[in-house]
Amino acid sequence: MARRFYLTLLSFFSVLFASSATLANTDVDAVIEKVRSPSYDCPSQSLLPELEQTLTLESLSPQQRFALTVAKGQFLICRGKYEEAEKMLLKAIMQSNIDESSYAFASAIYQIGFSYDARENPARCKYYQQAQDLSSPKRHSDIFTSSSLGLINYCSESTSPEVRLGKMFGVLKRYSDNGSPGELAHIHNAIGLLYGDLEQHALAAEQYLKAHKMGLLVYKGSNKVSIIISAIVSLLSSGQTNKAYQSILELGALNSEINTPLSNFLYQYALSIYYRKTQDYNNLAYTLPDLEEATDSISSSFGQMLVDWHKAELCLHNNNLTCIKQYLTDTGALDKNAIPRIFETNLDYLSFNVSIFLALGDIERAKVAHSIYSKEVIKRREITQDTALIVGAANLYTRIYDLESAIEKAEEQRRNTLYTAILVFLLFVIIAGYVLRKKHVARKAIDPVTLLLNADSAIARINKLDAPKKGRAIAIAIFDISNLREITRKMGSTKGDFVLRQIAQTFQNVIRGNDILGRFGTDQFILCLHNIEERSARQFFDRVQSALESTFESDTNDDYFVVESQMSVFIATEKITGLNDILDDIAMSIDMDSRNDTN
Repeated sequence: MARRFYLTLLSFFSVLFASSATLANTDVDAVIEKVRSPSYDCPSQSLLPELEQTLTLESLSPQQRFALTVAKGQFLICRGKYEEAEKMLLKAIMQSNIDESSYAFASAIYQIGFSYDARENPARCKYYQQAQDLSSPKRHSDIFTSSSLGLINYCSESTSPEVRLGKMFGVLKRYSDNGSPGELAHIHNAIGLLYGDLEQHALAAEQYLKAHKMGLLVYKGSNKVSIIISAIVSLLSSGQTNKAYQSILELGALNSEINTPLSNFLYQYALSIYYRKTQDYNNLAYTLPDLEEATDSISSSFGQMLVDWHKAELCLHNNNLTCIKQYLTDTGALDKNAIPRIFETNLDYLSFNVSIFLALGDIERAKVAHSIYSKEVIKRREITQDTALIVGAANLYTRIYDLESAIEKAEEQRRNTLYTAILVFLLFVIIAGYVLRKKHVARKAIDPVTLLLNADSAIARINKLDAPKKGRAIAIAIFDISNLREITRKMGSTKGDFVLRQIAQTFQNVIRGNDILGRFGTDQFILCLHNIEERSARQFFDRVQSALESTFESDTNDDYFVVESQMSVFIATEKITGLNDILDDIAMSIDMDSRNDTN
């Protein structure tokens, strides 16, 4: 017996545990789905604590833990922590028990490529290619698009520029009809990168600004400012400093809203390069401490090199040779022309390199630095003057412009259709409202028992009557049903409404189409005749009163009820004014007659 109880209890707890595990797995899968973000966007930073807490669960399956780790990598990349994300993801993909066909695995490969890309490491191409192979336009489409754009921009050195431009146009065309704002922003951003690589900075800036405008519709967090910083750099490179400053102001406003370490770094970075480009050294010196603090918060080696360069720029401006020598010592360039890899093609830095050696009086090294600078200038000139590149860029620009015009035209047609539908809907609502209101007013004007006009409505209509023609009059009669209660009592106490409806029907059977008939009181009715001779009016009223007497007459029943009524008549040969007072007098006279009859 005890053994059976133990087995039953064990089975109960096993089922309970299994149910809890299923529930837990469901919750974990929901968290994975919540924190997952497209490759071209950033997840909401507010979700990171929930992700971290879920990662601490011991019940996670290997695939669940891997998916959460990959999602965390995207959080880190969006915070500018590229090295940390790269190490974590490289370790994660080395596991042997994960599904390499899953979205998480393809995302991890792409993110590793992106982290290399952020530091211009050639290894990015290997991972972009692998990410593309793991995806397709229908399977993990965001990763396929992102990796394809990366391959076109950075990994097609052997492909002619016009072919690269054509491929880029093909991607844009594929998404032009039904691409989301996020996807289109991603593509325009990639086109901007390609234009920048071809030294077409004005065209690049235009694409970046389009991408930024589209991205604001869907991007969250630091991703809202990831494109506008590229636009600012391109605007400065093309000499559009005023427009660049306006974009910096927008970046500052977005940073105030987002306020993440990465967005703050990008804002300070934009300010510093703007002040360096415009040679505003006072403001450059003022903003450098903020840039240095922002750089420390994201642990960016690029940011630190930028801070060191700008400090040296200030030293050069102030002719502080000791400071310049210290900078060369720190960069390893004291005995050789060592240039940080990331600045090897930056003309501003190469020009600065020439200037510091001239300031130190080291003519030989200045010549070497100038030679490096000249080679880069010539290379840039060859790129910008290459007919194939210019024609290819112009052709792509034209095709993109035509495609965008078609998209805008289609969008305008959709808007016009929407506006027309809204207008038709509003007209329908207005007409329906008018009809319903008219019906409501009409219902309010009707006595619910007799379905005749109520007193207020009848009086209002009589007041609106024009003055009668010469020799004619407006005739008003009030019929007081003196034995209404008696008839109701004899027919049955529940027949009150029936009696009134029958009397009302008698009135309707004898009046003319333009006569005004209404229920004036509990047992009173009002009838108005317009443009009628006085004699004819009195005769008509007499016929009405006679018809009322026979309301309940029946051929099969000799014992019928005679409707007794008192009639008061008012005749006017002019337009009626003050009808309420007149009717009050008539009603009072009816009451007095009723009392006299009673007495």
